[in-house]
Amino acid sequence: MGLAQQFGRPSGLVGSVVGRVMARGNADLSRWVVEQAAAAHPGAVGRVAELGPGPGVGLETLLTTFPDAQVWGVDLSPVMLAQAGKRNGSAVDAGRLTLVEGGVPALAASRPADVVMANHVLYFWADPEAELARIRGFLRPGGVLALGYQLRQNMPAMAQRKFPLAGHRLYDTAEDVTALAEAAGFTSVTQLVKGPADAPQGRVMLATA
Repeated sequence: MGLAQQFGRPSGLVGSVVGRVMARGNADLSRWVVEQAAAAHPGAVGRVAELGPGPGVGLETLLTTFPDAQVWGVDLSPVMLAQAGKRNGSAVDAGRLTLVEGGVPALAASRPADVVMANHVLYFWADPEAELARIRGFLRPGGVLALGYQLRQNMPAMAQRKFPLAGHRLYDTAEDVTALAEAAGFTSVTQLVKGPADAPQGRVMLATA
């Protein structure tokens, strides 16, 4: 499995290393996306899920930010679920955090969710509009999707070069991502940028079901 595929579904020893890299490199974005999701859903939050939680930094933040919520982490990679479980072992033991192996359909375990978060997973969907429509179906009416990502030009050179070769899809404008969400039936779609506009540290699309 090539490096680009490892970021989509980490496996084996290389996948374990990729998980540690993601824990360091994506931690700030994960925490910021959770902060934006909480601001976008100021009401009571009882059920929260993260799709593609990787090593579990975002789950850790969700558990803290929504202390009364049940939380689910859904990931295609058993290696990442193991890292997420180790990082958040006390929440797993207490029954607050449930880890599920799978892709978007596995979010059904959290239905009806108040908030679904997904960081850096958009690139790996072959049919993003269909996946977004599935996520909308798992959200409670008025629930929020927080989709963290980067545009092509703001991604590392390796990702810009390797991801398309591996069949992954990169996006050139925030409007391209908004259009996908609107076509999937989301409303009140907004885009926020973390850091300076000319060199963003990340972006989040907030969309209401």
